[in-house]
Amino acid sequence: MGHTITVSEQVYAALQRQAVHSRKPLDALAESWLKQHLDLERYPELEWRQEPGGWRVGIRGTAIDVYTVIGYSQAGYSPQEIADEMSPILSVGQVCTCLSYYAEYPDEIDQILAESETEPSKARLYRALGPVGYWRLTGSSDQPRAIREARARYDKGVESPSESLKTLRRDEDTDQWFQRSSVLQ
Repeated sequence: MGHTITVSEQVYAALQRQAVHSRKPLDALAESWLKQHLDLERYPELEWRQEPGGWRVGIRGTAIDVYTVIGYSQAGYSPQEIADEMSPILSVGQVCTCLSYYAEYPDEIDQILAESETEPSKARLYRALGPVGYWRLTGSSDQPRAIREARARYDKGVESPSESLKTLRRDEDTDQWFQRSSVLQ
């Protein structure tokens, strides 16, 4: 027997939009999200947080989300290699927690990974890993397009470094702060 809960109009409208986007029935989507949110209590190292692309599960005390760790794992990195790449931010235990969480919710995480914008993701990886780490992960020594475009705007004198950062941030639909050198590498 089903039960009824009351949510605000704003939450209901957001659920409706997501149900249409994900092509899931509204009640199934709401139940899945509630279950996933409640189950997160079993993972004290993880937390839900609002990001520009929507709600994401991140590693508490870091700017890294589960989806980044899973992306590395799907690229063939072992838990130790992922921790080494993100050292000193992540421990092997935190990486394993992300992998355990993914084992419970592969469909949701795979959907988010599939919907990720390719170019902004490449730019974020490039900034996070630097040229050598990016090459090891992707096999490409070329800078991502968003990085090249920001550099070109700066080189032409069209924008100052801070304006290039603002443009890059806006293009990527992310509110992270970046160091000047990470954009101009």
